[in-house]
Amino acid sequence: MLAMQYSIELPFGYDTGLIRDRVETRSKLFEGLPGLIHKSYLLNEADKIYAPFYIWSDVAEARKFLFDDLFRGVIESFHRPRVRSWMVLDARYGNRGFAPSFAIRETDRIAPEDNLEARFRQESQEQQALAANEHLHFHAVALDAERWELVRYSLWRDEASAVMPAADCIQTYEVLHHQGKKSLA
Repeated sequence: MLAMQYSIELPFGYDTGLIRDRVETRSKLFEGLPGLIHKSYLLNEADKIYAPFYIWSDVAEARKFLFDDLFRGVIESFHRPRVRSWMVLDARYGNRGFAPSFAIRETDRIAPEDNLEARFRQESQEQQALAANEHLHFHAVALDAERWELVRYSLWRDEASAVMPAADCIQTYEVLHHQGKKSLA
């Protein structure tokens, strides 16, 4: 699996209602898109950042998306953003009984002396424990092997119920819309 995210920095004074309208219109275009198993439309209104987050089961389909009309729509509306991508180590649903409204993307550096296998086992155990939280809807752990960073991405019922991490870098978002397949396989 491959995770991808791009961030659009909105200009000062930009009406974020336009983003909300865009999500309502464009989200339908992603339903049933081959290889796409997860997409969240994310907005940080205070920082004026629109930052969709994707998880793909098929790298070829992710590449195809970057060259097709759906992504061209992003380019025409804003610009061609830098697209970050990560290898997904694990992704799982928690409580699917609600629509999430709050997202956290956290990034932690992996120290050169860290044993990677031990670190990934620890991440898996922490993720399994987190999945038991009734307020967690979805959680993924991914690896940036170029920067040797772990990226954790989680969707929560709301901001009040989210477990705030102690990571090197934390970005929070409002979830405008979320699409996910029943199975991550």
